[in-house]
Amino acid sequence: RQAAPNCAAHHRVELADVLDAEDVSALHALWRARNDDLSKPWYEKKPVFDIDEFETFRHCAEKVVDAMSEAYGEALALDQATISCTGHQGHPPHADNVQFDSVWWRGRQIRSRDEILAARSGAEVLWREVSTNYRNYAASVALTHPWQYGGGDLEFFDAWGESKAIKSYRNPQGTGVAHCGCHKNIHAVTSVKWGFRLVLLVWTRPHGVAAPEEQKSTCFFRPGTGPSVWLTSADLERYSAGAGPPQRKARRRHEVEGGPSGKSAGAAPSKDGAAAGGAAAGACGA
Repeated sequence: RQAAPNCAAHHRVELADVLDAEDVSALHALWRARNDDLSKPWYEKKPVFDIDEFETFRHCAEKVVDAMSEAYGEALALDQATISCTGHQGHPPHADNVQFDSVWWRGRQIRSRDEILAARSGAEVLWREVSTNYRNYAASVALTHPWQYGGGDLEFFDAWGESKAIKSYRNPQGTGVAHCGCHKNIHAVTSVKWGFRLVLLVWTRPHGVAAPEEQKSTCFFRPGTGPSVWLTSADLERYSAGAGPPQRKARRRHEVEGGPSGKSAGAAPSKDGAAAGGAAAGACGA
């Protein structure tokens, strides 16, 4: 059964100057103060914000969500945001809210080694639902200038298994791109070869749709995510209710990356490596 995406629109939207210089500076300061790789210590008691830091993070993320809502003509709710310093690994091609499952031709499943060729020849690619399929859209907003790093291009692919990107972005600082989280927006980030690439990643869900309880405090992380700061649904609920910093144990959702069946296969995402939330991240990071 093909996964049913929660997104109504599938076109990408460029978000011009969605964050101003003051927003960018504030997020840099927050990242310097609170960045974490979810291993200090492992799983337990991740860094928490003071109320001013929370308000800054939420304000910037909500500005992006408002721009996305206007562009897509839908009421959207902020689900999670991440300030991510992209690692040298980058992120392989993936879809945020569905995961590659298998390839079929005339009712028969294609062998793993032949999947890419079959998909490029018109065979059906089957996608399965994952833990973040309640989400609908995501956005990546640049917090650094393109000249501050080498590599780190945000790429989009026309279909699973394609090796050549149909669109590549190197967004100016404060500018971003939004996209849906289903298989119609397979995307990747190329390896960061040098310098410093910092992005604000935002994931949304439809207005009125609640985040599953088990997802509220999960921090989605991949090797390419790098040191990051997470704003989770649990943070949004607790701080907004005036409860202050939560005594949380952020769960590390670490996705395995690689090609089909976990093996390297060019630009194709793996069965395990297709993002379960993130993309990115994220959600992997983008």
